[in-house]
Amino acid sequence: MNRAKLALVGTGRMGAIRAKLMYGNPRIELCSVVDVNITSAEKLANTYDTKAFGSLKEAIEYGNGEAPLDGIVVCTPTFTHDRVMREAAEYGLYIFTEKPVEETADKIKDLYEFCNKHGAKLCCGFQRRFDLTYKAVADAVRANKIGKPLSASIFFADHPCPPIEFLLTGGDIFMDLSAHDVDYIRYALNDDVESVYATGSSSTEELKTAGVYDNATMVLTFKEGTIVTLTMSRSASYGYDQRCEIFGTEGLVCVNNEHADSSIISSVGGVQLSRLKHSFPERFDAAFAKELDVFADCILGKVDWPIFEKDCIATQKIADAARKSAQTNQVVNL
Repeated sequence: MNRAKLALVGTGRMGAIRAKLMYGNPRIELCSVVDVNITSAEKLANTYDTKAFGSLKEAIEYGNGEAPLDGIVVCTPTFTHDRVMREAAEYGLYIFTEKPVEETADKIKDLYEFCNKHGAKLCCGFQRRFDLTYKAVADAVRANKIGKPLSASIFFADHPCPPIEFLLTGGDIFMDLSAHDVDYIRYALNDDVESVYATGSSSTEELKTAGVYDNATMVLTFKEGTIVTLTMSRSASYGYDQRCEIFGTEGLVCVNNEHADSSIISSVGGVQLSRLKHSFPERFDAAFAKELDVFADCILGKVDWPIFEKDCIATQKIADAARKSAQTNQVVNL
C-alpha cells in the first residue's frame, strides 16, 4: 500500500491529536515531529516511534536523504503559519493546516499565491465538512430536501473555558470560534454572505476592561435571502454544545448534540441522559481522522482537496466584518 510520508509541525494540543491519528492511519507514515521546543518534539516523537527535529528544514533535508516527504501537517499558532508554509512550499510539499490559514484575508491570498507558484498544494481543514452528521445535514440542504432555506440558527458553546491568559492575548471570539461554523453554513447553503451584524459581551470585569468578548452573536444575511444567527460562548458548564438548525420552505434539518454515551435513565423523577461530550477532541475525533484520510488521498492522487482558497478568504472576511460590526455597532456589507 502506498503511504503519504508526512511530518507533523507543532506539538501543542492539536499536534498531539494529529500525531495519534496520523500514527494510527495505515495510509500515512509519520516520518517526523518538528517543534522549536526540541524537548517537546522528542517527547511526542518517542511516543509514536519517529524522529524529532527542531526545524522544518532539518526534517525535510533528512527526508530527502532517506525517504522524501510528501507533505506536512501544521499545528502551530496562526502567527507562525506564513514562515512554516513558505518554507514547505519552496520544496513543493503538500501542506495541511488548521484554520485559519493566516490572520487576514490579504495574507491568506498571498500565501496561496506563493504555494501555487512553487507547485505546493495548500489544504485548510474545516472539520465540520468531514463530520458525518454535519455532512448529512449539508447534503440534505444542497439536495433541496427542505426546499428554499429561509433561516438557520447555530449555537457554539465551548467547554471547558480556555484560560484567562489565552482569552486576553489571543482569544478574539470572532476570529477563534466563528470560522468553522461560518465555513460550514456557507457550504451548506451554497451561498455567500451579503452583510454581517455582530455584538458581544464580557462576563467578567477583567475581560470587559481588556475589551474581550467571551459571548457573542453574529447575524449573517446571505445573498439568496437566508438569515443565519450564530451564537457563541466561551463556556458551557454542562459540556461541549454544538448545534445547528436550518429551516426551509419544505422542512427543517438539524445537527444535534452528541453525548458522552447513549444511556437513558427513565424513572419517576424524569428522563436523564448523560452529559454532553467533554470538548472538541471527543466530539470531532472522527472528523479529524477523516480530514487526514482525505489529505492522504489527495497526496496519493485519488481526490482533490474540497476546500478552496475562496472559501478560506470568504470565511476570514466574514470574521473581520463581525469584529468591525461589534466595534462600531453597525451592519457591515461585504
